[in-house]
Amino acid sequence: MAAAAGAVGSLGLAVYTAFTESMPELRIYDGYLMLLGAAVAVALVAPVVWSWRREWSLGVVVAAAVVGCWAPILLQAVRRGSEIGARIKGAWYLMGGDVVAAAVPVGVACLWMALREADPDRQLRL
Repeated sequence: MAAAAGAVGSLGLAVYTAFTESMPELRIYDGYLMLLGAAVAVALVAPVVWSWRREWSLGVVVAAAVVGCWAPILLQAVRRGSEIGARIKGAWYLMGGDVVAAAVPVGVACLWMALREADPDRQLRL
């Protein structure tokens, strides 16, 4: 139950930050792109790692969320021919990328833990 509450709070913070930090007048929606990228990345790896032990699959899902957050920003920079460092700094400082990039992996980790409650058959045995 605590993991589900953590997921709701963390992902809610990410969505709120994406909404408040977007600039529709300039058509800049970096927070939304980061959320979408993380959702796609996690959706791609989740079916593959679902049968793994919870401890092992958690790392893969969180890594997919981190990569998925930043992939749209990097792809946009490459596609437009802009400097990657400047694009990341812009998303980080101006668009709330710092909050979204931190909240999404935490929310995904909590959601994964809530979905994959402790199963004795999949426990890590030492």
